[in-house]
Amino acid sequence: MIKILIIDDHKLFSNGLASLLQIYPDFNILPQVYDSTFGMEKIQLLNPDVVMLDFNMPKINGMELTKMILKTWPLQKILILSMYNEERYIKEFKELGAKGYLTKTEEIEVVKEAILNIFNGKLVFKKIENLSENSHHDDIFIKKFSITHREEEIINLMVDGFTTRQIAEKLFISYFTAETHRKNIYTKLAIKGGERELIKFMKVNKFE
Repeated sequence: MIKILIIDDHKLFSNGLASLLQIYPDFNILPQVYDSTFGMEKIQLLNPDVVMLDFNMPKINGMELTKMILKTWPLQKILILSMYNEERYIKEFKELGAKGYLTKTEEIEVVKEAILNIFNGKLVFKKIENLSENSHHDDIFIKKFSITHREEEIINLMVDGFTTRQIAEKLFISYFTAETHRKNIYTKLAIKGGERELIKFMKVNKFE
């Protein structure tokens, strides 16, 4: 049987995924991990064949945890689960040594096949078909202004009209941390006029 460890802070998603995968007789779903800080400890204790790892988690995100896991266990097979379908993230995880990358919108049959392929030594990286010019432009924007992944998330939420408190709740961070990120973003982009100026800035420098 293939021992599978799911590390995902969203309990509803993680529990649902575990329930769906348990119907396959070849799969042994190990006790799930909801807090990424316990990821390394549980891998050492449970010795999974495949680790299914969420990208966007508080405390230690999927990218950082992938680095930590593969530094300690270079042969560990990791399948990334993500809400992001962007080429730069897929490439980065592939370069780090993850064996696959799926979006959380995939059908369970696709997830099942991905696990089997990864267990059998294959790579599962879905080809991105509709790459727009904005994908390349976004990379330039990120590098030009030294925007971190977390700051990029917060910028997108700010543009969508989320308040600092709403951002903190959505990303599972403290209000103080969210406000600090907001101030750092304004400083990096040299914006002084609030969200309205940010939206204008993004249109000029990123989306057009």
